[in-house]
Amino acid sequence: MSAPKVQLNVQSHVYDLSELDAGVSCAYIPLIYYYPNTDGHDGFMQTELLQRALYAVIEEYPMLVGNVRQVGPGKLQLVVDGSNPRLPSWREVQSPLEFSQIEAGRFDPQLLPAGALIADVFYVGSNWAVSPEMADIRLTRFKNNSGVALAISICHAIFDGFACDRFIQRWASICHDLATNTTPGSNPDDVIHDRTVIDQLVPYPQGPLLDVLLKMYIPGSYLSRFVAWASPETRNWVLRTLNVSSDISAACFYISQTTVDSLRQSIKDILATSERISDNDVLIALLMIGYAPSALAQRDHDSAGVLGWLTSTLKHPFIKKHNHFAMLEAADIRPRISDDRIVKYTGNCPIAIMMRHPVELLQTPPSLEILAHLALSVRTATNGLTDEYIAQIIHGGNTETDMYIRPLICKIGVPERLIATNFGRFGLYKTDFGWNIPAYVGTLNAKLPKAVAIFPSHPSDGGYYFNISEHAGILQRMRANTFWAKYTESIY
Repeated sequence: MSAPKVQLNVQSHVYDLSELDAGVSCAYIPLIYYYPNTDGHDGFMQTELLQRALYAVIEEYPMLVGNVRQVGPGKLQLVVDGSNPRLPSWREVQSPLEFSQIEAGRFDPQLLPAGALIADVFYVGSNWAVSPEMADIRLTRFKNNSGVALAISICHAIFDGFACDRFIQRWASICHDLATNTTPGSNPDDVIHDRTVIDQLVPYPQGPLLDVLLKMYIPGSYLSRFVAWASPETRNWVLRTLNVSSDISAACFYISQTTVDSLRQSIKDILATSERISDNDVLIALLMIGYAPSALAQRDHDSAGVLGWLTSTLKHPFIKKHNHFAMLEAADIRPRISDDRIVKYTGNCPIAIMMRHPVELLQTPPSLEILAHLALSVRTATNGLTDEYIAQIIHGGNTETDMYIRPLICKIGVPERLIATNFGRFGLYKTDFGWNIPAYVGTLNAKLPKAVAIFPSHPSDGGYYFNISEHAGILQRMRANTFWAKYTESIY
């Protein structure tokens, strides 16, 4: 069901979205928060309180009731009509399962009933002829009031992961006050939605395009130019149709904090360096060892024989063999800018960092020495986020109008490429709506190959989850990878 009409104090406004906003405008950020009703509270996670808090926070985050409009190829605006705001879609479903059964199933999204989640990261809403709502919220209530799953999907064009988490934390804070009969704080969240601020905070680049960015450059095609020209409604519908019809499976792997700590110490011993090695360095390096050989072996398998050769030839130039494997990771520029306004900025700030390694290296038998080499490359790339690098990413090294859509259109099927996003830096387990923090936070089984979402586990046990959607053959090879299996546990 949709959220009822309410009176909101929202002013009409038009926001010019940035190139970084446009680059992810086709996708939604889907998060699922699982809350057990441990005290058996009759009013647990009341819809009325959740919605009251939501409407209050919308007045601080008015982009949530806007509408994406294309004003030219590669140029998007977010239009907020104060007289007719587009409220987030709201739906509630009932599950025949107890929360304990969901917990025993390790929170596999497939255990949720039909309608509990959006179909995919390319969300088209209830009517493909109009652009979808900026937010979709679905509340699943488990049998005997034993708990809920709160699925929140936010259009990536208006928020990045940091801003999305900030919005949800603010929503939870207001609801917590209502649920505990505490007067909500009168001071609104101090946020900046104006996209021109990023131009003030990041100076324009001074030199020629950096070599690493040249290596990231993706040539366009007739298809990418068409998709960039199409309306947001058509673009999302086409991408979702192609994506949902693809042969993609989902998998989740777990690694304990103890294992991460042990691997980090082994890496530091091998490197004999005082260089800081973070959890993320270890995770991305291990991911490369687990994923790259599996994807490359599947590539060779698929291209074997006459039929395989013919299929590969027909896919050219979109899918062809490369000599290097490219591991890309989303990095937030906020910690690298000293101005306080960057923390308040809700626009997209993640930029890609890339680690390139010869295919031959990743096809050799894995070892701790190779893991150490890869971890150091992640640390080096992270440290390489200079002011000039950030400036060239933010302001664009290329003005071609289909640039933002090329990664999806031209690189989504490249075997030698993977991008990861780590949600560990967000406050996911601080999200208390008034009935304690979640038992688990994850995402849906998105049909989006070449993308991995890394989520932290509950603070009580530590560790991380790798959420991977890929072709079944690649996932099967990952599970058979003895080095990967030694340090991770297959959840589903």
